[in-house]
Amino acid sequence: MDNAARAWELPASMRTYGIALLSSGVLLLVALFAGNAAASEAGAALKDANAALSASPPRREAAREALSRATAANDDPRAMGEAYLMLGQLDEDDGAFAKAIDDDRAAQAAAPNTRWALRAGDRIAWIGARAEGGFAPLVRLERVRRDPSISSDPAAIDALARDLESFPPGLVRVEARMVVADAWLGRTHRIDDAITQLRQVVVDPKADPLTGRLAERELVDALASSGRLDEAAAEARTHSSKLDARFVQQMGRLTTRRAVRRGALVVLAAFGVLALVALGRAAVRRSLGEAARALRDLAPVALPFVAFVAIAGGLLATKYESGNSRPFFLLGAAVLPLVLLARAWSAVGSQTRPARLGRSLLCAATVAATAFTLLDQLDPQYLEGFGL
Repeated sequence: MDNAARAWELPASMRTYGIALLSSGVLLLVALFAGNAAASEAGAALKDANAALSASPPRREAAREALSRATAANDDPRAMGEAYLMLGQLDEDDGAFAKAIDDDRAAQAAAPNTRWALRAGDRIAWIGARAEGGFAPLVRLERVRRDPSISSDPAAIDALARDLESFPPGLVRVEARMVVADAWLGRTHRIDDAITQLRQVVVDPKADPLTGRLAERELVDALASSGRLDEAAAEARTHSSKLDARFVQQMGRLTTRRAVRRGALVVLAAFGVLALVALGRAAVRRSLGEAARALRDLAPVALPFVAFVAIAGGLLATKYESGNSRPFFLLGAAVLPLVLLARAWSAVGSQTRPARLGRSLLCAATVAATAFTLLDQLDPQYLEGFGL
């Protein structure tokens, strides 16, 4: 009997242990269910807030009320962090930057080590760096930046340009100058006024490195686009540390290209004037028949040669992805009359050796000048291969 009793004692203890384990599991499930219910409540509030903000027009007050419910649940840290972050964004939109910082700090406290905390930290740093003047300058600037109808209004931009002069030194004044300069460069084409604003950004010690480089680049571009190439090149050299080396070199090439352009125009003008003068003298001497005979002899050779140059060059250009055959076709069309005019000039001009050598050199320079002028007008990227 003792053995039988002991045989029943073990199952009884196991039954007791099983009942305790089952009870613990039930309690754990109840706790988890209660936690999920709270999380679901906060999630539902966030969903309501997003729906209110997605409406057209957005129902901002309804969104605020839903977000307040989410933060009041106080049981789901991630939901609270996101809710506080969204409240901070609403405050930013309303120009309440000090309150936005408080909301972002609450997001960090509610949900540390989450993406909401990281985003809140970034926004605290951004707003805090622009706190000069008790956020009044930032409110003034954001009113322009956040409203397309205001930012595209020339009168509003002019008003901001006047107001920013009274802003205390800081990032807001720098960014306001950039907003004004970009508007004047783009929509109103007040290049000189924009250049003045950009110069002040470049020398402002409060400008961050990225904004300083952007301002310098826009300044050089504005000077170059307004035809002040020498000033643009000098500016690029002086502040080369703020610019890409290739961009500085490009400014140097532009000044070189301008000099070559002027030389090309001189060569074309000299060729035209000298050739016409020679033909005029031949007309006075009644010897234009010589020019006509020379052209008849040359035409059967000149036409196929010029066509070959134009077509072969154009086809070769199309083999490259960025190639453009148009300049070669136009070059052929432009060179043909030059060749014929040069032959007519040669037939009636002086036949001394120096004169013939001078005409040959001028004619060769004229073809080169014509090619440069066409490429300069149609596709300047070809000139970059020649250092221009």
